[in-house]
Amino acid sequence: MSSTVGRVIVDAIAAEGITHVFGVPGESYLPVLDAFNDVPEVRIVPTHHEEGAGFMADAWARTTGRTGVFMVTRGPGLAHAAIALHAARQDSTPLVLLVGQVSRDDAGRESFQELDHLAAGRLLGKDGIEITEPDRAAEQIQRAFYLARSGRPGPVVVSLPEDVGYATTEVTAVARQNVPVPAAREEDLVRAVALLAGAGSVALIVGTGGLAGPEGRAAVVTLAERLGATVYSAWRRFDAFPNTHPQFAGNLPWLSAELARPLRDADVVLAIGTRLGDFTSMAYTVPAPRQKLIQIDVDAASMSVVRNPDVPIVADAGATVRRLVELLDGRTAEPPPPALAAAREAHERYLASTAVPDDAPGDADLAVAVGQLRRMLPADAIVTSDAGAFAGYLNRYYQWTEPATFIGSTSGPMGYAVPTAIGAKIAAPDRVVAGIAGDGGFAMTMSEIHTAVRLGLDRLVFVVFDNGVYGSIRNHQTRTYPGREIGVDLGSADLATVATGLGALGLSCRTNREFAAALEKAMAADRPAVVQLAVSPEQINAWAS
Repeated sequence: MSSTVGRVIVDAIAAEGITHVFGVPGESYLPVLDAFNDVPEVRIVPTHHEEGAGFMADAWARTTGRTGVFMVTRGPGLAHAAIALHAARQDSTPLVLLVGQVSRDDAGRESFQELDHLAAGRLLGKDGIEITEPDRAAEQIQRAFYLARSGRPGPVVVSLPEDVGYATTEVTAVARQNVPVPAAREEDLVRAVALLAGAGSVALIVGTGGLAGPEGRAAVVTLAERLGATVYSAWRRFDAFPNTHPQFAGNLPWLSAELARPLRDADVVLAIGTRLGDFTSMAYTVPAPRQKLIQIDVDAASMSVVRNPDVPIVADAGATVRRLVELLDGRTAEPPPPALAAAREAHERYLASTAVPDDAPGDADLAVAVGQLRRMLPADAIVTSDAGAFAGYLNRYYQWTEPATFIGSTSGPMGYAVPTAIGAKIAAPDRVVAGIAGDGGFAMTMSEIHTAVRLGLDRLVFVVFDNGVYGSIRNHQTRTYPGREIGVDLGSADLATVATGLGALGLSCRTNREFAAALEKAMAADRPAVVQLAVSPEQINAWAS
C-alpha cells in the first residue's frame, strides 16, 4: 500500500516510541503535519519559538531515554533552532530535527527562505540528511534516528524538500532502529584494574554518558565504595552521583581549593561517561602529567583531546563499570583505609560548604533561597537550570540524591530553563519540575509559559532570581576591568504580572520568608507558577565566602 512521504516520516517517529513532537508549524512541511492526524499515538506540541521547541525536545529525550524530535520551517526556522542544536551536540543528546526545504525545482536559486540545511546539520549537529527521493524516504528517516543514537549521541538535521513530502511511495516499512553498544576489551579492563588496585588514592569524575538510569549509577556507587575513591560529578552532570554519599566531594569545576585537593592529589583519575572538557577538567589542569588517567566513554573521538588516557576504554559505561567491580572483587578485599578516610573527610568539607540557614533577615539571600529549594522540593523533583550567575549558587548549595533529576546544558545557553522544564514535565507528568533561571535567561523564552498553561500542566514551578543585570558577564567584567562594568544592566520587570497575563500563577517576593511561602503555594497550584525573587546584583559569586 502506498503512503505519502509525510506519512512515512510520521510512522518512523511512532516506531521509535516517540509520543510527543515539538515545533513551530511551517508551510514547507504540511504533508508531515497532516499525517499526524492519522497517527494519534504521537502528539504535536506547538511552541512559540523554535528554540523553545528544540529545548523541550532535548529535555523530553533526556527524561525518557528516547530520541527527541522537533520540527521547524526552512531558513528563519532553522536559524532560530540553531542554539538548541548546538546545545544538544555539546550535551550528547539524541535529537532529530525535521526541516522543510524548498522544492527540488527551486533548489540553488536562493528561493524564499532557502538555506543549506545539510551544512547547518554538520556544523551545529552530528550530521545532515536530505530526503530527495520518495522511495528512499523510509531508509533516510530511519538512518537519521540511527545516527542520533549511535556512538556519541547527538542531533541530526533532516531536510525535506516541499514537493517530496507530498509524493507517494510503495516503500513504507519502518521500525525502531537497533543501535549497537560497544563492549570493553578484556585486556583494557585488566590494565585498568591493575592501575586502580595499585593506587594509593583514586578520584572518580562521573558524567551521565551511559549512566543516566538507576542501574548505571548503582554500579558507579559500588565501584567508588570498592576503591575508597573520592567522587566528583562532571560539569552540569550534578545528578550523576548521590551528593549525600559519604565519598562525594562536589560538583566540578567551581570548588574551593580544599575541596578540589583530593582530585588534584589522586594517583589515578578515573573519568566515566564524560568528555573531560574544559570545565570538567578545571581548565585542562586535571589530570596532571604525573597522574594516571583511565577514561571510559562510548565514542573514541570523545576521549580527552588534551591528555591521551593511559587506559582509554571505548565502551558502554554502565556495563564497563559493572565488569570492573567484578574484576576488583577477585583481586583485593578492602579499599585502602587512608584513601577511604580522605574521601570521607572531603565529603564532610563538601557538606560544610553547602550549609545555609533556614532563613535570612532583610532582603533575600540567594544561598538561603537555594537551601529552601533543596528542603522543599521532593527528592525526585526534576530541576532544570538556565545559565547565569545564579547557577553558581545552585551548583554549590543544592543537593541531588536521585538519578535523572537535573537537566542543564554544558554549552551554557540562556533561555534554557523554561522550555526544558516543560519538556521534562511532559515526559514525567507525575513528578514536580522546577525551572530555575535568572531574569535575563527567563525573559528570553518566557513566552513558553503560555505553552505550559495551554497544555494544562501543574506542579510545574519556574523560579526567577531577579538581580536586574546580566550577572555572570558583570562578574567577569568586575574581575577583568574593575569599576568599568558596561552593557550589563537590564533593570527589573514585573515578571510575575507577565506570568499572570500568560495564564500562570505569578508570585513576587523580596525576602526568604516570602519566597518559602510562595514556593509552597506554587507547588500546590493547579497550573504552572512563576515565583520571582528580587536579589541583590552583588550576589554573583557563590564561592566568594
